[in-house]
Amino acid sequence: IESEQLMEALEQIGLAKGRTFNRSLLDKVELELQRQYFSRGKYGVKIDSDVKELERNRVEIAIEVFEGAIAKITQINIVGNKAFNNEKLLRQIQLGTPSTFSPFSSVDQYSRQKLAADLETLKSYYLDRGYINFNIESTQVSITQDKRHVYITINIVEGEQYYVKEVKLAGDLVVPEDELWPLIKIKPGDIFSRRVVTESAAQITERFGEAGYAFSNINPIPDIDNEPREVTLTFYADPGKRV
Repeated sequence: IESEQLMEALEQIGLAKGRTFNRSLLDKVELELQRQYFSRGKYGVKIDSDVKELERNRVEIAIEVFEGAIAKITQINIVGNKAFNNEKLLRQIQLGTPSTFSPFSSVDQYSRQKLAADLETLKSYYLDRGYINFNIESTQVSITQDKRHVYITINIVEGEQYYVKEVKLAGDLVVPEDELWPLIKIKPGDIFSRRVVTESAAQITERFGEAGYAFSNINPIPDIDNEPREVTLTFYADPGKRV
């Protein structure tokens, strides 16, 4: 974190030259700064602030930051997967271990933002392959005492794979149906895929836009039948007002 960025942030909250000194503000700054470093994987960070009293009822504040090293990922475990092995799933995500990257890569540098993005990537991977009930039950992140090594365990429930039973169009169809069906790329008998469903809805939205309905909303509604593991998809059209 650059000094200029920090000084701007301090000024915004009222901790700046010429302002009335408030010790509680300085405590908040320390906690927030620590949180920011934690989110960047620097768990060994130390924040020390020193308040020195000066003449004429003034104080001098010194904030010293010891950033420490970035915590490195030593191991990632995915528990509960049956359809896809760990190796295949780990290839889908950004985070990795030293054995799977080049010496100049940063994939083993842990951060909460990267982990959150990777969890969403895993979810998308399963939803695009028919696993509608996929769920990430929990995520454990363990950090060694020296704050240098991170162990990640992701517990998932895959559920069953679902197929498309039927595809329907509903709502206010301001464009002829025979022009809309070719835009829907998911067909009965296909494995359900959230990506293909989203792309199809986007294609219909674009066609409505060409007809003058610039603010239309195409909402794909899945009707899930758990017994035969089938999904009936209805693309519901709300064109809105013509522009």
